[in-house]
Formats: sequence, structure tokens, C-alpha cells
Amino acid sequence: MEKAKHLMQIPKATLLPAAVYDQIRNAIFSGVFRPGQPLRQEDVAKQLGVSRGPLREALPRLEAEGMIFSLPHRGCSVVSLDLEEITEVFELRAMLEASLAGAAARNRDEPTLGRLRELNDAMQALSKSETPADRLRWFELNYEFHNTLVSPAGRRHHLRLLDIVRAMAEPYIRVETNLTGNLEEAQEEHLRLIEAFASGDAERLAWLTRVHVEHTARRLLEALRRVVTPDIAVNERLIA
Repeated sequence: MEKAKHLMQIPKATLLPAAVYDQIRNAIFSGVFRPGQPLRQEDVAKQLGVSRGPLREALPRLEAEGMIFSLPHRGCSVVSLDLEEITEVFELRAMLEASLAGAAARNRDEPTLGRLRELNDAMQALSKSETPADRLRWFELNYEFHNTLVSPAGRRHHLRLLDIVRAMAEPYIRVETNLTGNLEEAQEEHLRLIEAFASGDAERLAWLTRVHVEHTARRLLEALRRVVTPDIAVNERLIA
């Protein structure tokens, strides 16, 4: 819990369970809570400035989405995936996101294209910085970029499943970048994604999206294999 100080207190007028859910989800995404880290309810509630009631309401939703897990009499922890599970999650993400991207290209519109270009320009500028705040902002915009890219698909259930899978993958995307420092390849691939979307080439956009996700997974797994030995679990290495 050494990084819990980065949580922001929730305004009293806010719908508390939903706000608590959003705060913890964002904390997992941003690395405030790392894979395998215990979430002590008393400490988390104190940092958020809420009672434990709204927290107890928010935790089952996070568990249902695969972001945390609970054990009897031991509380909750952030989910930690081993290398095989990470591979599986990224394979699922590649399959779901590629299918959605193809559908999105067929429904492309100018406002979405304009927003993709805006996001990519902002990310390009941030990618040249190594400050933690700029890196965090790049991750936030990257998440929005991918959401924006597939949103025209209009497949509500498909999008919901992708959101769950991406929530499991997101902490490891940030781990990959922290381990490799590589944003250049991602930025180049984003440009190709935008070009395919702009041309309405559904087949090419689906293929490029799959390759983009696979490249992220490859960089992550190669980096983890360099730093994780057989007797050290992935989550132990990431928390260290």
C-alpha cells in the first residue's frame, strides 16, 4: 500500500460505489496497485475518504471483471497473471479487437477519424518525454485511442467483452513500456491503424490491429522472461 497516497478522496455528493470502482480501476491501470498486491479495505477506504460500505459494493464488480480476486479470510488482491495467462489474455484481446476494428472501418465517420488524429498527435508529443506524468498521460490517451478506434463498430456485447479483457491486459501494457521504454513502435503502428481506418479498409485494419496487439504481447513476454526467473513469480518481480 506504499503508493496508496496517490488515490484521490471522493467528493461526498458522488455516487460512492461507482466512484470507488472507478478510482480502484484507475489505480490498477496506472500502477498505483500492482499485480499481486493486497488491497486492505481499511487502508483503501481511508485514502478514498469513504466508509467501507461503498468499497464492499465496488469490489465484487472489480472481481467479476477479473481485475481482483478474493480469498476467504484473506481479503482481496490485484490479479496477477503468469506468463501463460498473459499470453492467453493478449490472444483474446487480439481476436476481439481485430474483429471490432474491421466492423468499425465499415462504419467509419469523420468525427472519429478526427479524434484519432488528435489523440495520436498528443501521444506523439508525449512519447518523447520520459517523465512519469507524461508517461501516465500517454497510457491514458492510448487507452482512449483504442476505445475510439473500435467504437464505431457498434457491437455492444462484443465491446463489453473487449473491455473486460483489456482491463486485465492494461497493467501489463504499462509494465511492458516500463521494462522496455519502447513507445516508438506503438506510435508507428498507430499511424498505420489511422490510415486503414480512414480508407475504410476493414480487412487491413483488422489485420493491423491484431499485429499491433501481438507486438505488444511479444515485447512484454520477452521483457518478463529476462527479469523473471523460474523461482520468482511474475507478480513478485513486478511489486519489487
